[in-house]
Amino acid sequence: NERRIRGRCARAAAAAASPRDATQLQTVAFLAAAFFALCASCARALNFPKYVAPPYLQRLEPPKGHVVGGTTVRIYGGGFARNANLAVRFAYYDSSTSTAEVDVVSATFIDFATIEVVTPPRATASVVHLTVTNNGVGYSAMPLNTDDQGTYLTFTYVATAPLGTWYLRNATGHSTGGAVVEIENRAQNSMNLLTDANFLPGVHLRCRFGNPSDQSSQTTITVGEETKTSEHPWFGRGSLDGYKLTGNRVAGQGQTLVLKRGVTYTFQFTLTNHPFVLTTVEPSRWHESILRENYLPLASGSLPTTSTITFTPSASTPNTIFYTSTKDPFVGGMIIVIDSGATTPFQTGAAKANTVRAEWISYSKIRCVAPAWDGSTDDDSDHGGAQVTVFVSNDGYSYASGQGGADAATPADAGAATTFTYYDDNAFNDVPVYYPASGTTYQDGVALSFGSKYVYSSIYADDGSKDSALATAYTNAATAHATEAAASAGSAVANDLVVEGTYAGVGLGWYEVVLDRDSSSGETYRWRFHTEIGSNVDWAGTFQAIPVSVNSGSAATLSNGIAIRFTSAGAHHVLGDRWLIRVYGGGPNVVAASTTHDDTTYPARGPFTGNTEITLTGQAFFASSAMKCKLHDSDTGVTQTLEAFFDSSKRLRCITNAHEERSGGEVIGTFRPCVKKTIQVAINGVTWTATKSGLDFLFCDIYVSKDGSDTYGSGTPNDPFLTIQRAIESALGEPRSYNIHYELNNPNTAIRGASQYRFSSFGKTSKVPINKGYGYYVNRDRIRISSGTYAGAGNIGIHPLGKMLEAVAKDGTVVIDCGDQGYSGVLVSGDRHGREEVTNSGSISFMNVIHNNCK
Repeated sequence: NERRIRGRCARAAAAAASPRDATQLQTVAFLAAAFFALCASCARALNFPKYVAPPYLQRLEPPKGHVVGGTTVRIYGGGFARNANLAVRFAYYDSSTSTAEVDVVSATFIDFATIEVVTPPRATASVVHLTVTNNGVGYSAMPLNTDDQGTYLTFTYVATAPLGTWYLRNATGHSTGGAVVEIENRAQNSMNLLTDANFLPGVHLRCRFGNPSDQSSQTTITVGEETKTSEHPWFGRGSLDGYKLTGNRVAGQGQTLVLKRGVTYTFQFTLTNHPFVLTTVEPSRWHESILRENYLPLASGSLPTTSTITFTPSASTPNTIFYTSTKDPFVGGMIIVIDSGATTPFQTGAAKANTVRAEWISYSKIRCVAPAWDGSTDDDSDHGGAQVTVFVSNDGYSYASGQGGADAATPADAGAATTFTYYDDNAFNDVPVYYPASGTTYQDGVALSFGSKYVYSSIYADDGSKDSALATAYTNAATAHATEAAASAGSAVANDLVVEGTYAGVGLGWYEVVLDRDSSSGETYRWRFHTEIGSNVDWAGTFQAIPVSVNSGSAATLSNGIAIRFTSAGAHHVLGDRWLIRVYGGGPNVVAASTTHDDTTYPARGPFTGNTEITLTGQAFFASSAMKCKLHDSDTGVTQTLEAFFDSSKRLRCITNAHEERSGGEVIGTFRPCVKKTIQVAINGVTWTATKSGLDFLFCDIYVSKDGSDTYGSGTPNDPFLTIQRAIESALGEPRSYNIHYELNNPNTAIRGASQYRFSSFGKTSKVPINKGYGYYVNRDRIRISSGTYAGAGNIGIHPLGKMLEAVAKDGTVVIDCGDQGYSGVLVSGDRHGREEVTNSGSISFMNVIHNNCK
């Protein structure tokens, strides 16, 4: 049919081109009409696509990624079409080697000015020519054509490992994992696309917390399936399910495997929905019709679901292959194939892997969520907690530390560069750090000021930088401690302080011991205990005779189970010699609880309706994904276990659930039906801090009565306020209908969650009021008004003060009488207390309250 249509079109065109007489002119006209009709039929028969104009291209972000692919690139320009054939072409040609690579990858339409594409893997590092098609046929430019600006862009592929001096922000966390760690390469803040060795964006960008363990000899991999999490390299794309690998060799969702040629590997399956296959097809083309043509031969068949197969990479196996499903795309991950004699990169063992996906922020900054501690790795056992080196990989399998050391089973620079400290629930005492007087005395300076930023890891700061002097002091202290503690006689060295006992307190602290008399007048010491860096607390004891003993049992007790002794006395001790002893009680120290109101009678209070944010302050709040708060009282027996939000090592937040009023109603002389609950915290979600007197939360609405007092009242049922305005002043403030979080480097400035703006076409924005109801607001409050008529100052012309309030009649008839002058019941105009939109002027909802003569 196609040949016949082509022939008819050709004959019609030839006849129309050469008329001879008038009769033929009529024939020409007829044939011309037939020609166009037939050619239209020809186009339909040949399925020619409808013409769609190609877009123009302006820029792309990010402009560089790793050769393993997986970088999400956003392309900006104009004229992009919402079309199933929208695609991006990556083209490369090297005339010196006559090598070429061309990939066409489907793109995602964002809007008419923006699309997204995930870069395909490349065989070599190169700068590729990038063009776009709206319909799969007409591209913005021919391959490699650079004549016209706006028709092409370039993307740089590199194969570099991240190097440089890295800094960690939030360098501490709990052993259960969950701390958000920001890694910054400050030496690479100015980006050079061709020469830098920075963090590269993509699904294979990962962090590893701890040294590796070479498990290359392990050849059995178990493949299961489960719902994807953010750990999976293709989380959010394709199937909701993904493969999870388990075994001694590697563990985790979509993990990259490293296989050696000539070695036989066994894949064991526990699959039900996603048949497994090995393929050479790149992720950008993971479709079943293509996969079936590119299966890799397996020793015992293919497409298994609940079986076992073996696979032996050969000399002809490509360096990069993939494992995925024949049913759904983006289920699996990448496999790197190396030669049999290669020693690196090796396969990191699952027990020591501790690898997590990284969030790319820029070429010099990434974020990782610390995994759980592996239970054994500790690069510096002389200090409390477990110090682990943080490594980063751009390609998902070869890791580097900040100092550029090789990633071997025991890296030469382990613990010497970027270090993260895990704390668990075990108490510890660090060896004492010695600071010789050097002509100074104990009175000089504020204690701990020399290490003001080294809060929890006394060698590494929160930003990851290293205090070399303090590190040396700790090394000397560890050596001296080991020598002096075992000495049979005093060694007459200045650094001879020995610590005994185990700290029985809570949180972190530092004992400071200073010689305040030398041997010429009888050696004595003074000591004090710090819970804050830079503190200058009073001395707990002064001019105390130093205990001297080479054996334990003769030490002088300081506090909380800690005692000290010196192994010798004499002229080697100098006035002003100082020691610091860091201790940890195995859990946080919760000092205070508060809510967003100004009344100090009950620092933490909220209505029965819940949604009250409690702020807990203290220290040693080590970030953890398992953090919880617990509210409990023995009277009602009701326990609320709440998710805790980490702000900093000194602050947490929890939001209450609704709570029933205490049964029996109001009782004279008590605040019933209100309920007071103790507050406890568990960093690991299991081990709770002890209850403390004064550390509690009151579930209670705010009460107003004609018999109350604005001067002496507290707003409870037995101690109500007199006026409604006084109740408003005592109510919770800062209402909001969105989440907040805090940056690690600025824990005092809240950053709101969901934006109040929405995007429209071509990048324009419009402001959208939140306008959610009372029940959606955090820090809303409720006022209960006893029966009676309320008039005069404090009851009319009341101001909501930017708060979200509900005022209800508690019992009987409640009337607000604005008087003959007709004053307003509520003033809301010009309020500067609110923060945005619906809360700018505040809101009071009255229920069963009558307003008389009010405007």
